[in-house]
Amino acid sequence: MASLRRSADPLSICKRLHKTTPVTHLCTRNLSFLRRKPLIIPHSQNPLLRDEPVEEAEFPGYRSEDYYPAKPGEILADRYQLVTKLGWGMASTVWLARDMRGYRWQQETVVALKIGNTNCDAEEHECTVERHIPPSDAMQEGRIFLRTALESFVIESKAGKHLCLVYEAMRESMRDFRWRFVDARIPLSLMKLYIRMLLVGLDYLHRVCRMVHTDLKLDNIMMTFEDPSVLDEFTALQLQMPMDYKIDYAGRYVYLCHNEFGPLRKVRNIPKIVDFGSAIKLNPDAKCIWPIQPHHYRAPEVILGCGWNTGADVWNMGILLWNLLQGSNLYTQVYDAQGYYNARSHLAEMIALFGTPPPEMLARAREMSNQRWSPKIRMTGCNGKLCDTVEDLFDGPFFDDEGKFLYPDLIPERKLADTLSLLDGKDKENFLDLTGKMLVWDPTERSTAAELAEHPALQDD
Repeated sequence: MASLRRSADPLSICKRLHKTTPVTHLCTRNLSFLRRKPLIIPHSQNPLLRDEPVEEAEFPGYRSEDYYPAKPGEILADRYQLVTKLGWGMASTVWLARDMRGYRWQQETVVALKIGNTNCDAEEHECTVERHIPPSDAMQEGRIFLRTALESFVIESKAGKHLCLVYEAMRESMRDFRWRFVDARIPLSLMKLYIRMLLVGLDYLHRVCRMVHTDLKLDNIMMTFEDPSVLDEFTALQLQMPMDYKIDYAGRYVYLCHNEFGPLRKVRNIPKIVDFGSAIKLNPDAKCIWPIQPHHYRAPEVILGCGWNTGADVWNMGILLWNLLQGSNLYTQVYDAQGYYNARSHLAEMIALFGTPPPEMLARAREMSNQRWSPKIRMTGCNGKLCDTVEDLFDGPFFDDEGKFLYPDLIPERKLADTLSLLDGKDKENFLDLTGKMLVWDPTERSTAAELAEHPALQDD
């Protein structure tokens, strides 16, 4: 069979196997016997006996029936064979899968297969939004820094339908990738390159696709493999390493992930922006006021309700730079003593670091303060009330009619320059200038992603 794999020509194979059969007749028949076959995936015989739940079953409100009961070796859509579980979330699990399309002598492909929960709106929204991102674009360099689904299909379980999204398999998130380096600090020269790549990708999303990601964080930046052999060898190893599992209350097998790809062999990884489940396609006629972004990265125009657009991503990226350069969060008082988001304290810290917001921005916020959204959103915190305005949700107002902040006692004694303690000299000066163009109160005054990608702070020394 090795000789068959060396040839990429089905006609020549037909000639060798069936010398007495006319080639034209043979090749009109189904050549399924030459296609890739399912592999035997090992399965642990004994479940874990620990009492506590594992993986996705740890989530409060976990419902076993919502998840697809995936098992290693299973074939989905007559094409993808599940090999090992890579990850999980509140609304899905992610598996490494063999793409069985093609012939046995061709290079085999493995993918990351995201299996959504039943009736999960997030995956459906992600699939819909990604249709606005061209699958490829040779004329625009930024497209390669966005990872979107290669394909989608629907499968069924006893509980209902599950949307599956097929993605390029990637090594790990940038949050984990940092720990490949001493003190979780990516070398500055490499970090400059990564930040520039991400800004070029963000520019493509904003300018070409007219979309806002709204959820930029280290978990949503994935790193490619430095060499295809890393993934090939990992996949081969899974055929010898059955996953441990626990049987939940409903009899579903909850597998423990295998997602450690080993040490870096060389530093040739490329960052890509992923997870467009919260992304928004901008409508020129609509004013976006509903809440977006993780608490720590939330832009001031979102909190004040004066309308947001692509500039919200630029602010988000600016805050993210502290995670990359310092290994810590910029803000220290975003949450209250009970762990709930506190917009008053958040704005107070912004004032300490960036000064007071311009009067024009506060005037826009007052003009739009009565705008409502539907459906209502439940406020986080002790009361958990349903809200349909920005002021209700974030517990405003925050400024009086003269533009004075109503909670001056919350403003800490902090200076932005002191927060970049791991940089010095020209690098510190350049990055403070860069962030000064990103973290501007008024989104209309912020630099674009394209402009920021050309900033001196990110150029080669």
